[in-house]
Amino acid sequence: MRPAAVLRVFFLVLLMASSMCRGRADELAPLQRQGRALAERMCAPCHAVGRTDQSPHIGAPPFRSLDRRVDLDAFMTRLREGLTSGHPDMPTFRFTRQDARAFVAYLRSIQTP
Repeated sequence: MRPAAVLRVFFLVLLMASSMCRGRADELAPLQRQGRALAERMCAPCHAVGRTDQSPHIGAPPFRSLDRRVDLDAFMTRLREGLTSGHPDMPTFRFTRQDARAFVAYLRSIQTP
């Protein structure tokens, strides 16, 4: 095979792999996308809300490992009742039933082993 043909095949494979990876990131269900939007808007200034980012606020736990710290089913109830923390920088949040379901659905989608 000529070098130019090999190069074309290489770039085609690279392009296909790139588009496959991009597609996986967007494969969230609508409820999970709603939860991600809430996390990005309300929590990202302090917490890592994705699968690989770092928390901007030192000591703020990344959401991708939150299931190691709290029971996510109980956490949904806490969100609805008014989530508070002993940390002085953490505001109190109160979620609607739908927002709490969406938020926890998103959290479940990003948990790492």
